[in-house]
Amino acid sequence: MATIAKTDVVVVGAGIVGAATAHFLSQRRRRVTLIDARFPGFGASGRNGGFIWTHMRARGPQLELALASRAIFDEYARELDDFEFRPSGGMIYFFEHQRRLFEELVEERREAGLPMSLITREEARQLAPILPDNIAGATFNPLDAYMNTGMLVRSLALAAERHGATVLAGEKVTGLVLQGGAVRGVETSAGRIEAEMVVLTAGAWAAELLAPHGIDLPIGTERMQSIELGPSDIRFSPCVYGPLAIKIYNCVQGLPSYSDDLVTHPLERANPGVEFLEGISQRRDGRVVLGWPCDRSGHDDRTTMAGLAMTLGIFHEHVPAVKNLPVERSWACVLPTTADALPILGPVDGLKGLVVGAGHSFGNSGGPISGRLLAQLVNGETPAMDLAPYRWDRPSLKGDHEKPLRY
Repeated sequence: MATIAKTDVVVVGAGIVGAATAHFLSQRRRRVTLIDARFPGFGASGRNGGFIWTHMRARGPQLELALASRAIFDEYARELDDFEFRPSGGMIYFFEHQRRLFEELVEERREAGLPMSLITREEARQLAPILPDNIAGATFNPLDAYMNTGMLVRSLALAAERHGATVLAGEKVTGLVLQGGAVRGVETSAGRIEAEMVVLTAGAWAAELLAPHGIDLPIGTERMQSIELGPSDIRFSPCVYGPLAIKIYNCVQGLPSYSDDLVTHPLERANPGVEFLEGISQRRDGRVVLGWPCDRSGHDDRTTMAGLAMTLGIFHEHVPAVKNLPVERSWACVLPTTADALPILGPVDGLKGLVVGAGHSFGNSGGPISGRLLAQLVNGETPAMDLAPYRWDRPSLKGDHEKPLRY
């Protein structure tokens, strides 16, 4: 196939990780080509509820990655085009029978180093008036924030272009170009792009590009479904989770009062294999986003009756203030997953010239710092964080990444 371009670095996949990588590299005056089969932010990055969520990140590398990203968002808010950034905190509401579990959760989170607090019903409803008066209270973390992630990805891509990067939308990468045992570019639907380095940030599709080269990248997939309601006159600023969400997080399982029964809804039991990451957010225009039923579907990004019924039924019960809002649209996305809920960042043995940044099940909270670390690695700098916990061949990746996701 004919060569259509030559560049220093090709970044494959224009989600939050890829766009952040291209942005940081372009700031370093590297010639960068950012390429996506559809357009920047088309995939999971453009189809989530906008949570920048440190609240429930597991201690260790996962939380470190999230906190480092959180600091970068403050830079983005000053430097990039608008992406609806709201540093207004995050909360998880709960009911009286769940109080002890949430008290234990706040204690554990404080020990992990987060500035968490348990707030009263009145305080919770002051921050999020859309919540009903029968809640018992909420956890609150001021570090959490909201954004329109699709807007952020587009802002990063535009900023990279202003620094000289090339953004190619609608071109599918079909394979890697190997010369002398090293990766020296990519084959695309339009032709070959030659490069000194390739950064693979294709999310749930990253493994497919490496499989022909004998590399088994241990990344699984999970579908996450969303519903968007029409604008609500009741405005709320924080990111809001409900109590059903917490069972999906690793830091909850060992709490003394934890049991599945406390945080599982009958609609989940009626739909085995679907877990509900109960969350609600509001866009600047007032529209309300509800979600998020999660299940294993391969690369199928269609919504299901089970997922939509679960979302509407639970929020009709838990947040009745939204029950008369019109349903404007629904969608799903495919999240990449790993057995230890950490992304893969760094080189892959046997493929010199390639760097991987994939497997981000919490891309909003890990994407910006991942982009900076990948850019530093490509640029020959010492990464700002130790990348050993994110190696592609770490032992913790050998678990079952097709089991129910635990973040």
